[in-house]
Amino acid sequence: MTQSVSPTAPAARHRSAPQVWVYGPALVILGVLGLALVALGAVQSGAVPVTWPQIWAALTGEGSQHAERVILDLRLPRTLVGALIGIHFALSGWLLQLLSRNPLAEPGILGISAGASLVAVTAFIIGDWLVASDNPYLTSTVALEYLPAFAMLGGLVTATLVYLLGLRQGTLSPVKMTLTGAVVAGMLHAVTTGALAFWGHAHTELVAQWLAGSLYGTHWSHLQTLLPWTLAGLVGVALLLRPLMVMQLDDQQARSLGLRLNRWRGLALLTATLLAASAVGIVGPVGFIGLLIPHISRRLAGTSLALQLALCILLGAILAIAADTVGRTLFAPYEVPVGVISAILGVPFFLYLLSRQP
Repeated sequence: MTQSVSPTAPAARHRSAPQVWVYGPALVILGVLGLALVALGAVQSGAVPVTWPQIWAALTGEGSQHAERVILDLRLPRTLVGALIGIHFALSGWLLQLLSRNPLAEPGILGISAGASLVAVTAFIIGDWLVASDNPYLTSTVALEYLPAFAMLGGLVTATLVYLLGLRQGTLSPVKMTLTGAVVAGMLHAVTTGALAFWGHAHTELVAQWLAGSLYGTHWSHLQTLLPWTLAGLVGVALLLRPLMVMQLDDQQARSLGLRLNRWRGLALLTATLLAASAVGIVGPVGFIGLLIPHISRRLAGTSLALQLALCILLGAILAIAADTVGRTLFAPYEVPVGVISAILGVPFFLYLLSRQP
């Protein structure tokens, strides 16, 4: 019999339903306040510091032209896109961990980000071959609004492959799925690197920065492109909430309650892939947010999936914005991609989780 690892931490199970009702709203309110403070700090911080009065004046249309450009055209859209990609990766990791009952599951480890990156880079290369330009990301025939769709296709194919290879006698094996995802991710990453080397183009520096998971250069068009995918993903997660509760039971018990496991698992995998791959299509692969945030949310929320969902949204946005702010202010005017900062935070946590597995 295959041993599965429940994504619900044993230490979090002590929190009863009445306690969740008491502490849940307080946690959500603190999360909203924390998100507002981090977002305001991100708008204020940077190579060119601005003051709170300047931010208020720019938001009300009374600021100087320079301040409005820095705040409204550069930092505000970057902060909002950062919040959305944090939500995408956090919810994707949360869904994958619930789906596989594996606390180590996340889009990067399971190969979804690598598959999305490979297809997106292929779109970069083909677009540059078709139309020569100074910036293939913005001016090639592969329009920005279609890049998340291309990335999602690659992520979905990879996720399906890893899921099928992770099956053992019809039962999902968490350890096998994780190892398979790591192998597939490594292979796809090597293919992506090889494709860039074969391209041999001056624009590879731009794509390499994108592959590191960077919010550099994001603007309002990126937000407009990503927002519909965010709304679609949130609707999908909301529809999955009740089936996910039943899926935490044994498969036989879930089927006895009338749940069609294969159908709902497929929808959960599709939603997780949509969230992760659409974010990859905009800013590139940002690892470990989907690993860290679900664990923190479960520690705070206990077994309440609704509260876990709310905290994943808030904490995912907070971590992405904070990591990007640190990356662009630590060595200003030089920038460290948000994917690098999240990896620095996530790798020790991943090793800690791995050491606790039997």
